Amino acid sequence: MTEKMNFLFIFTDQQRKDHLSCYNDNLVLKTANIDKIANEGIKFTNFYCNNPICMPNRSTIFTGQYPSVHGVTTNGRNLPQGTRTFVDILRENGYHTANFGKIHLNYFGATNKQFNGDLESQEFALPKYYKKLTNHTPYFGLEEVKLVSGHGILCGHPDFLNWVVSKVNLDENLQLRLRIEPEDTDRDILRKYAKLMTPKEEGSFKKLQVWNHDIPKDLYSTTFVKEHVIEYLHKFQDGTYSKDNFFMFCSFPDPHHPFSPPKEYFDMFKPEDIILPTSFNDNHENSTSLNKEHYFKLLNTEGTVRLLFPKAKDLTELDAKRVIAASYGMEKMIDDAIGEILDVLEKTGLAKNTVIIYATDHGDLGGEHKFFFKGPFLYRGLINIPFIMKIPKGLKKKVCSSLVSSIDIPETILDLAGLSIPEFMQGRSMVPLLQNPNEKINENILVEMDDEYINEKTRTLITDNWRITVFREHGELFNLNDDPDEMNNLWDDGTVTNIKIELLLKLMRKNLRFTESYVRRDCQY
Repeated sequence: MTEKMNFLFIFTDQQRKDHLSCYNDNLVLKTANIDKIANEGIKFTNFYCNNPICMPNRSTIFTGQYPSVHGVTTNGRNLPQGTRTFVDILRENGYHTANFGKIHLNYFGATNKQFNGDLESQEFALPKYYKKLTNHTPYFGLEEVKLVSGHGILCGHPDFLNWVVSKVNLDENLQLRLRIEPEDTDRDILRKYAKLMTPKEEGSFKKLQVWNHDIPKDLYSTTFVKEHVIEYLHKFQDGTYSKDNFFMFCSFPDPHHPFSPPKEYFDMFKPEDIILPTSFNDNHENSTSLNKEHYFKLLNTEGTVRLLFPKAKDLTELDAKRVIAASYGMEKMIDDAIGEILDVLEKTGLAKNTVIIYATDHGDLGGEHKFFFKGPFLYRGLINIPFIMKIPKGLKKKVCSSLVSSIDIPETILDLAGLSIPEFMQGRSMVPLLQNPNEKINENILVEMDDEYINEKTRTLITDNWRITVFREHGELFNLNDDPDEMNNLWDDGTVTNIKIELLLKLMRKNLRFTESYVRRDCQY
């Protein structure tokens, strides 16, 4: 590329790769607009997150460092203000930087139990904390920020709620929907909006976190993100900003649970049409003791809420299909929103000069092995995630099976922008793969997982053929070619002892190379 590029980084929360039709031919959900990005660019099939939890992996993307280095090892632990990010570097080199939607580099409502820092955040979702909101500018390199915090219908933050009020005040149909009276104040509007959030008895399955509700799509978080992104694109094309290029983080809170799309999307997919993962009926005879315990007695791990999700052994196929059908509704709404954004990108003429990236922070167990959400269960549905890139005048309709991960994203963006990559970053630029998808830049991938909610710590190494995971007391070893559903744990299989030892040595060397001894101050101002 000879022309300086803009960047539109489209991001979702907790999305499975096989919930996109460009990755799954058998999917009843058709994500036509996301598929279009893949058809006009490169789809990566062996892309992994470096941590399967929101805040750690998002912090890895922003810093280009492993969680054990940047310090956000679990949710509820803030990325420190002053941490240098790739967005800072873009901003310092002529880019206008913006975020619309969820960021989650600060926590939403409370610190992790093990973290003793002050209750400080710029992203609080709950009104009781709004008086304590910080106001750092730029925010981890982002000059313009409009936030929504939370998930599904459980979203908050003043930016989002002020948008709700503004929308209602300008729309008579919404006023009728919320039964707004002429004398109603903004607080009255929000109180009536909150009533629409209550899950209805009909169609809801509260223990599954499948919630049918009355919030219209015009007041849903996906629409909040879409409208702000479209407005920004028009303003940028009109010359509102003094800078010639932009980086925009377009971050949807969905399809993270609770599974609660607006009504027209809630009813769009029928449970009877859902195909469950082939490992759904795994009885965990060959699982680790941790997985067995979770299977027979659900733990209060990160990503789950006690009493709001059934024990795995009680989860029926119909229950699982209800969860996935509602999730599909959320994902279809995102795809529709992306279609509108791409249309505006074309109509404004910005498409010819804009790199489009589609990614998520981590996957979802999604019914694999009868598990949902996330936690210290490193099945590929959780860690092998979608990643798509479209480069103006770049390769089209290509598939790359090379090993890459979240930590490679910031270096790739800086490389495409023609900027130097700082020494504190620990990934690798994917630009060689964008020029030749058959190239390789990584021999293996490291995934760190510190689940401080149940005091479990894991390290995982992914190669082209194997996944090895070391827990505190046990381990997993899967042949990904022969056993793609990860049903046969070979950890105690003597016939693969040499392979196990070789992989453990590679994992140890990689972990030693990227540890807390890495000079973290290099990424501080």
